[in-house]
Amino acid sequence: MNQIARKIPNLLTLSRIVLALSLIFISPPLGLISFIVYCIAGFTDMADGFLARRIPNAESIMGAELDSIADLVLAMVGIFVILPVMQIWGWFQFAAIGMFIVKVLSASITGLIKHKRPLFLATLMNKSAALFLFLCPIIYFITGPHIIVNFYIIFLIGWFIVAIVEEAIINLMLNKPSKSIKGIWQVREENSR
Repeated sequence: MNQIARKIPNLLTLSRIVLALSLIFISPPLGLISFIVYCIAGFTDMADGFLARRIPNAESIMGAELDSIADLVLAMVGIFVILPVMQIWGWFQFAAIGMFIVKVLSASITGLIKHKRPLFLATLMNKSAALFLFLCPIIYFITGPHIIVNFYIIFLIGWFIVAIVEEAIINLMLNKPSKSIKGIWQVREENSR
């Protein structure tokens, strides 16, 4: 039983990838079925890490890397499938694509420069940015094309900029890769280990 329990977080992460990719084929992109699938995918993002920390010996380097990949897949599907059907300011889709590219390049380049591999960190800023991004279609589903969604998007862009900059700084400051670091305030402690 313990062997099976240890696999649950990774299975949830894999299910997030499958659910995210299934959104490509569910029509309409913001219909009830796609909304439910999207919410379940978001739930797996919260549940996998929580369970990995609670189930003995369930945390793994592979699980952390898989989580980063699943997050990127869900974000890409959100940007290229869900966002285009939302009736919001047109420039935001270009901003979202640009920020996604900057995030991937930043984590990849700073990780490669300092650690010889891309390093996507699960900092509190990154996790909260992912949560805020996840909530955007939910707010839209509830309110429709309301000005509140547009202002929420401006907030989201600002939050993402701070998260991207923090991740780049942490990557450059860390002496060795650490997926467990939660914020820039932990760099000195992490480097002293």
